[in-house]
Formats: sequence, structure tokens, C-alpha cells
Amino acid sequence: MDPEILTEKVATQNKKFLVDLKRNENGYYLKVSEWSNSKKSSIFIPAEGVGKMIEVLRKFQGLIQDGEVTDIPPSQN
Repeated sequence: MDPEILTEKVATQNKKFLVDLKRNENGYYLKVSEWSNSKKSSIFIPAEGVGKMIEVLRKFQGLIQDGEVTDIPPSQN
């Protein structure tokens, strides 16, 4: 198990999120864990994907704040 370098907690509604910055032999990564109704799940984001993830989250945040979520066409990915 890789030790945490930095940890932040986020609580919203009935969920708790823990974001850990960690490092292993492959480099830095984020571990994002969610606790909801006594269940825990986690995702791991390699360092090279953090910037893109932040871009996507900021884009979605802007759409939510502007109330434009229903006007978005389906993804072309």
C-alpha cells in the first residue's frame, strides 16, 4: 500500500470523498474514494491524466452553473 503524500476530504449530501495524492514505482497518482451508505469505492488517476480530468470537471462545472446541461448534444467520443 502506497503512503498518502497529501489528503483532502470533501463532504456533500450523504457522500464523503477522500482524495489522496500518492506515489509508487510508476510515479504520482490520485486515489479518489467515495463512501456512500457504508459502501466504499475508489478510482485511480495517473499523474498524466490529472490535468485532463481537471479540464473536464471545470467544463462540467461551468455547464451546471450556467444551467446549460440539458442543451448538450451526446458525446462524439
